[in-house]
Amino acid sequence: MIAKLQGKVEELTRIVNSTLAKVPDVLSWVVDRLIEGWNTLMAKLGEFWDWFTDKLSYVGDPFGLNAAAVSWREDVGGVVANLVRDIDDSDLLVDDRWQGDGADQYRQAVDPQREALGSISTDFASNISSALSALALAIASFWGAVLLAIVSVIAGFVFATGAAATVFGLPIAPPAALAGLAGGLASLAVGMSILYATAGTVRGTLAGAASGVQTWPQFVTA
Repeated sequence: MIAKLQGKVEELTRIVNSTLAKVPDVLSWVVDRLIEGWNTLMAKLGEFWDWFTDKLSYVGDPFGLNAAAVSWREDVGGVVANLVRDIDDSDLLVDDRWQGDGADQYRQAVDPQREALGSISTDFASNISSALSALALAIASFWGAVLLAIVSVIAGFVFATGAAATVFGLPIAPPAALAGLAGGLASLAVGMSILYATAGTVRGTLAGAASGVQTWPQFVTA
């Protein structure tokens, strides 16, 4: 897509130069208006390319993030959730084979242990998985916005190229291309805002999850 955009820019430049050679002296105002608009267009196009030069160096890895999210959800949260279900008073042999104060104390510790394991799933693994999935989606949405931006700019340059094929259409060419650039820059701004907002939320979620299990049995923390 970027190569296609570069091709459209080069095509517009070639058509403009070709049509300029046909402008009679009595229509010098056409040339003046074209030059004014062309300088503005090149400045904005430079901003657009500068943005890409900066952002394309770190595209992100939404597929890797999704894989990690699945692993946290299934390999950590799922395993722990199964353990929580397994720890049930009715399944414990202590009721049948162990009597006395020690057995009573152990029975009292079952629920806190179950809650601690549940916390690993809900406070830790689930939060991390959700955060990674959200960030993966935000990155994918961002690059979707980038694609829409490129399409918008290409459309603007295609229209501008058609206008530049005639002498009286020359002054229209730069504004037409600028309109495509404006639409592209607006799409990029939306994509960036979504990505930054999501990244901030994810950072907070991961910071909270970093504190680990929230519900430990009293005999562990005492």
